[in-house]
Formats: sequence, C-alpha cells, structure tokens
Amino acid sequence: MRRSKVDESTSMAISYHIEEADLSTAAAAIQGLWVANLVGHDARSAAAKLRLGYAENPAGTGTAILLYPQGDDRPSGVQGLHPRLFHFGTRRLRAAGLADYAVDEAHRSLGPALMLMRRGSELGAERFDLTYGLPNRKAAAVVARAGLKRIGMVQRYAKPLRSRALLAQRLPQALAAMCAPLVDAALRLRDALRSAGSRTRLECRDSDWSDAALDQLWARRPGALLLSDRSAAMLRWRFGTPERGDWKLCIASDEAGTVQGHVIWRMHDGFAEIGDFFSTDPDALTAPLILAFTRLARRAGANSISVTFFGREPVASALLASGMVPRPQEAPLFKLPGGPLELDAAEHWYLTSFDNDAD
Repeated sequence: MRRSKVDESTSMAISYHIEEADLSTAAAAIQGLWVANLVGHDARSAAAKLRLGYAENPAGTGTAILLYPQGDDRPSGVQGLHPRLFHFGTRRLRAAGLADYAVDEAHRSLGPALMLMRRGSELGAERFDLTYGLPNRKAAAVVARAGLKRIGMVQRYAKPLRSRALLAQRLPQALAAMCAPLVDAALRLRDALRSAGSRTRLECRDSDWSDAALDQLWARRPGALLLSDRSAAMLRWRFGTPERGDWKLCIASDEAGTVQGHVIWRMHDGFAEIGDFFSTDPDALTAPLILAFTRLARRAGANSISVTFFGREPVASALLASGMVPRPQEAPLFKLPGGPLELDAAEHWYLTSFDNDAD
C-alpha cells in the first residue's frame, strides 16, 4: 500500500492516515467496510462489487483508498474511484466516479471523512479527465467541502400503469377493486393519445446482450452530449452478468424497421425499473421510446415504471410528455472543477442509473 501525500488528520485526539489499497490483499477489509456501512450489501454482493467494478472494469482497474486510525492496522473507511469512459463530441474522456464511500460510525466526524474524500478528489484530478460523484444526502456536504461543484439534481420519475394498489391506499378494498379497471382504462387511453400525437412511433422487442443493434446504436450516438460508453461490451459488463441482477434488454425500432433506441430494465414486485434508456436522438425520441416501453411493461404485468435521469432540459421534458411524473427522491450530482467548461452546465449531460455505482 502507498501512503497519501497528505497523510495526517486529527479528530478528537485520534490521528489518521490514508493508504492506497492493493485490491487483492485488502479485499477482505474493503468488502467488510461496505457490508458494515452500505445499505443492502452482504458478503456476496460486496465481493461482486469489488470484482466487477474494480478488478474487472473494462474502463480500467479501479482504485480504493483506505482510512486508518493511528496505531490500528484495520481501516475505518474506504473511498473508491470507479473508472468510466465518456465521449463528448470527438473527445474521449477517462472518467472516475467517486464511489462506494463508507466510514465506520465511530469515525464519521468531519475531519477523517473529509480527509478521505479530499484524497479521493486529488487522485481523480491527477489520473482522470473527469471526476464526478453522486453522493447520498448525508455525504453531499463532505463532497462539497472536498472541492467538488454541484452541477444539479438527478431526478427520479415514475409512471403508474395499474391503479389498484394506489387506490387501496385511499379507498376501501372493495371500492378500489371496482374503480381500478376504469382508472386503468383511462391510463391506457391517455398513453394511446400520447402515441397518436407523436411524430414518431417506436416498438420495443425483447432482446439479449449479443444483439448487434447495441453497437449500431452506439455508433450513431449524438455528438453534442456527454455520454458514458454504451458499447455492447460496456452494457454487458454493467447489466448482463448474474451478479448484477435480472436486467432485461429491449430494442426499439421505428415503423421502417430502423433501430432507434434501447431500454434496459428489470421487474421486482410489479415495479419496472429502467436502468438505462438511450436513443440516436434523445430530444426527439425519448418520449416515443418511453411510450414504446410502456406498452411492453404493461404486457409484462408491471404496475408502474421508474426511471432516473440528469441532463438537458429537452430530454427531461420528453420524459414528462411520455407520462413520467417527478418523484421526491432527488440526488445531487457533483463534478470536480476542470475539464471542458461546457460540462459545468447540465445542458450537455446525459446520465441515467447506468452511470451510478449502486449495484
């Protein structure tokens, strides 16, 4: 392990130092910190996170730095730098997401937490063209103190497809059962009218990760947006392994049979979660793409759809036009100063759940 250049911090009479981890020898310590401090992780999922996100990441080997209290050989915190490849116009940017930040409860005072985040930011500036973070609300203040700039808020959207469960929260069960078919028919009619009013109609078909359409779509990507690499290989890595969960792929084509977009999604408890949506012209095709996926999700028995997005306003407006409704769950997006100046504005970004480190 290598000790950081700025390696001493004192908090409540405890001194700390930071070392860059060897991913092999420190695997147990890193995974233990994640299991103890990140919601939803057990030993199996933490091992998969380290292997897929760091050791076998096609964008490059990830980095983990560890926070040690003085005199203790057991780390009390970890910060990851999760490599990604982004494209912006003709530029290819090596990027890092500040990810998988975890500090044991006994050491969560501002001093050591900030020391860890600042060192992660320094490494991001030294080694990458772009460094960004999607912290939870508790970590957002630490990220800001570490020198990253808040670009905006990542928005979650949802759309009801079947109403009985929602009605049952407000009405007696028997009345909800009577009203639900009428409400569901109205929801279907509204989507049919949205589709009829669209200049483009797309249809989704189920597919798999070997579909040549994925690389064809990526080759036709719009040049004006900051886009994380969505080649077939990257999509398979992010969504197509058993450890990632039961993600499904659908390919959307227009009436001439030309492939125009994809949606990656999974179903749990009647809820269709979109992990990524992408098209050759996001401003014009996002609404038709989501409407096409809505029809597929209804056929699959989904009660609702959810999607997360941050970026240019025309795409956000297209989500609204497709019937998606903003939900209260927002998360801040931070960026380390530097790199192309255009990326300080939300107008050039296109981020979905594909770009986070949650899995």
